[in-house]
Amino acid sequence: MVLFVVIAIVSGICILNWFRKVVYRVEQTAEGNLFKYIRGNYLDLSKCVVCWGWNEPIDVGETLSFHIEFFYSNGSHYPVCESDDIKVLISTHQRDDIPHVKEYSGRKYCKENVVSVSFTVRKSGVHEISITVGNKHIKNSPFKKTFIPGQLVCTLFLQLNCQMICCSKSPTNYLMAVEACDEFGNPCSSRLNKNDFENIFNLSVLTVNKLLNIEKPVQLSQQYPAFTWDITWNKVLDQLTLCITVFEEGSYQAELTYKNELIKNGIFDLLVLNSSDSEEVKKSVLKQNLSVWFECRLLNEGSEGVTLPKKVYCYITPKVYILVFQLIIREYFLKIFHKRLYTFRVSPATKITVGGHSDICNQPMLVISDGFQPNVVLACQRSNVLSAMFVGILHNHMGRSESFEEKVTFFRDQLVKHHDVEPRHRNKLEIDIDRDDLLHSSYKATKNLSTSEWCRQFVVKFKGETGLDWGGLNREWIHLLCKIFFQSKEVGGCGIFRSMNDDPQSLVLPNPSSTLKPKYFEFAGKIVGKCLLESAIGGEYSRQVTARFARSFLAQLIGLPATFAHFESDDPDLYMSKVKYILENDVTDAELTFSEEQFTSHGALKKVVELVPNGANVAVTNENKIKYLNRVAQYRLSESIKAELEMFIKGLASLVPDQLLSVFDENELELVLCGSSHISPEDFKLHCVINGGTNGSFQKVLSWFWSIISSFTQDELARLLQFTTGCSQLPSDGFKALEPRFRISNIEYKTGGLPMAHTCFNELCLPNYDSYDELHKMLKISITEGITGFGLV
Repeated sequence: MVLFVVIAIVSGICILNWFRKVVYRVEQTAEGNLFKYIRGNYLDLSKCVVCWGWNEPIDVGETLSFHIEFFYSNGSHYPVCESDDIKVLISTHQRDDIPHVKEYSGRKYCKENVVSVSFTVRKSGVHEISITVGNKHIKNSPFKKTFIPGQLVCTLFLQLNCQMICCSKSPTNYLMAVEACDEFGNPCSSRLNKNDFENIFNLSVLTVNKLLNIEKPVQLSQQYPAFTWDITWNKVLDQLTLCITVFEEGSYQAELTYKNELIKNGIFDLLVLNSSDSEEVKKSVLKQNLSVWFECRLLNEGSEGVTLPKKVYCYITPKVYILVFQLIIREYFLKIFHKRLYTFRVSPATKITVGGHSDICNQPMLVISDGFQPNVVLACQRSNVLSAMFVGILHNHMGRSESFEEKVTFFRDQLVKHHDVEPRHRNKLEIDIDRDDLLHSSYKATKNLSTSEWCRQFVVKFKGETGLDWGGLNREWIHLLCKIFFQSKEVGGCGIFRSMNDDPQSLVLPNPSSTLKPKYFEFAGKIVGKCLLESAIGGEYSRQVTARFARSFLAQLIGLPATFAHFESDDPDLYMSKVKYILENDVTDAELTFSEEQFTSHGALKKVVELVPNGANVAVTNENKIKYLNRVAQYRLSESIKAELEMFIKGLASLVPDQLLSVFDENELELVLCGSSHISPEDFKLHCVINGGTNGSFQKVLSWFWSIISSFTQDELARLLQFTTGCSQLPSDGFKALEPRFRISNIEYKTGGLPMAHTCFNELCLPNYDSYDELHKMLKISITEGITGFGLV
C-alpha cells in the first residue's frame, strides 16, 4: 500500500512537471494558445532554412545576399514581419560587425515567409553569421562562412628610380619585394599558382640607347640583354619576391606586368655595374663623412644644347647635417675659384637617368632632374659609378623605407636620433601664455629659445588660470595656435595663411599680404616642427597640426615644384574655368601670352607680370601651353609667396631637417602632419539633409545607402566626400561644419544611370534603384571613376 502511494506521488509529480513544461512551451512558442500548439500553428526555429546566395569559398568585395525561410511547426509558411524581432549579426574573425540590410517578404522571392539579407564583405577570413528570433538562435546558428581575398592588385614597392645590380664575372641576384594584395588590402599571394608565376607575370628588360628631352627622357633599343628572372612566393611572409640577374654591364629599363597590364611602379631602371665599380661604391657610401667628385662635361644651358661643352665637377657632399646630402655642379676658374651652377638634393625627388653616348665628348651621358630646375645633361666617363653613388647614399641616409608605415617609422626614429632626445628623461620648460592674446604671448614666450630648448617638454601655464598641465593644456595650446595660424582671417585666423578664393573651407597657403612680421611665418614653421617632433617621441606627447594645407604648399615643403595640376585641389574655380579649358581645347586663336594680369581687390588692373622674359610678346600655342600653365602655377603658387614660404621652411627646418621630410610625397606629408581625417558614417547621417525623401521607394534606397557606406573603408568614404564636395577632407568640426550642408536628393531612375553630384551645393543625387546590389555597384563606379569628372557639375 505504501509502495502504491509512493508510486502515485512520484507519477503525479512527473505528470505535473510534464504539464508545466507543456504550458511553458505553449507560452513560449504558441503565445499561450494550446489549440495553436496542438495544431502546430507556431514558429518552429528548428525548421528554419537558410539559403545562401553563393558557393564557398567566395571572393571579398561582392555584394552578397542570403534569405531565411520561416515555417510553422506543421510545415506551412510562417508570415514574418518586423515585430518578430529577427536579428542578424555578421562579424569578422576580429569581432568587427559588418553592416547589412534586412528586407521582409522580399519582392525577389515573392514569399511571405522570407527575410532577405544583403551585405558586403571587405576582409578575408572566416566570418560568423548569427540569426536569432527573440534572442534565440535558429537551427545551426551561428554559421561559419569563409571569404577569400579578391583578385590580385600587385604593387611593386620600389622607393628609388634607379636600382643597382652587381654583375660581370660574378653575377649577383637582385631581390625586390612585391606585395600582392586585393583592392581592400587583403594579402592574396596564396591565390597564385605555378601557372601564374610562369605565364601571367612577365618581365622585360631593354637597353637605354639614347637620352632625349624632358618629356621623353630615354630612347630604348630593342636589344635584350642576357638576364634571368624568377618570381616566387614566400609562404611564411605571404609575400612575392622578384629575383633578377643581368649578365651585362650597362643601363636598362625594366617593366613588370601582370596579365599584360603594367603593375604600379612596374617600370624601373636597372643600373648594372662591374664587380670593381660595385665594390668601390659599396665602400664609399658607408663612409660617415663621404664627399666624392666626378669630372664631367655640361652638355646644355637651360633648355638649350651647347656646341662646346664646359668642363664641370659634380660633387656629392653633406650639407650642414649629416643626414642632408647635396649633389652640386661647379665650374672652376684657374683651378682655384669656383662658381656653383646647380644644386640638387639627394632625395627621391631627384632622379638620375643614365644611358646613351655623347658624340661630342665620346663619353657616356646622364640626365639629372628634380622636376623644378631645368634638366642637367652631363657627359661623364664614370656615369654609372656617379649614379650608383647617388643611389647608395640615398639608400643609406634615407632608409630603405617603402610603405607609408615604414617611412613614418624611419622618419620618427631619425628625428629623435637627430635631436638625441630621451623621452623618459626630457627636461621640462614652463611657458606662460595669455589666453586673451594667445598669438603674441606665445611668440614672446618662445622667440629666444634655442633649438635644444624647443626640444624640451613644454609645460603650459595660462595667465590667471590654476590648471596644471599634464598634457591637456599643451595639447589645447597647440590646437588654438594652429587655428590662429592656419585658418583664414574670415573665420578668426591671424591672416598669415589664406585660401585662394576666400572660401573658409578651401585649402590654405601663406598670405603675402599679411600685416604680421615675417618672423611669425618662421614661428608657424617651428610650431609645425614641434608637432612633428612630439609625435616622433610618441605616446601622450603626440600632436597633430590642425590645418588644411594646399597641395602645392606641401609639395614645396619637400622640395617639389608647384605645377598646374595643383590648381585642381588648391583653386578649383581657376582650374575649371581656365586650366581645364586650355588643356582640352585649341588655343591658337585664344590670344594668350606668357603674362599674368594682377588685379586689385576692387577688380582694377594693378599690373601685368611677365612669366618669362618678354613674356607679353610670347604667344601661347598648343605646343607650349603646358609650359605656360606651369609658369602660371609657379607664379601664383610659388613665386608670389616666396618670402613667406622661405621663412616658414626656415622655422620648420630648425627642428626637422628638410632631407627627412623628403621621404614623403605631399599626400603622405599631410597625413604625417595632420593625421587622417576620420570620416564617421554616424556623423554623416546625423548632419545630412534629405531632399525628396517622402516616397517609400526612396526611403528604402536611403536605408541601403547608409548600410553601404557603413561598410566603406576610410579611403572609399574620402572618395565619396571628394565626389560630392570636391574635397576629400572635412572641416575640423566634421559634417556639421560643411557649408552648404551635405544633402542627398532623389532623381529619376534610368537604366544604368549613375549617382550624380553637384559639388557647388555639396549634393549627392541618388536614383530609385531596384536593389541593394545595384545601388552598391553604381555608387562604387561613381566614386572611383567620377572623381575625375563623372557626374560633376
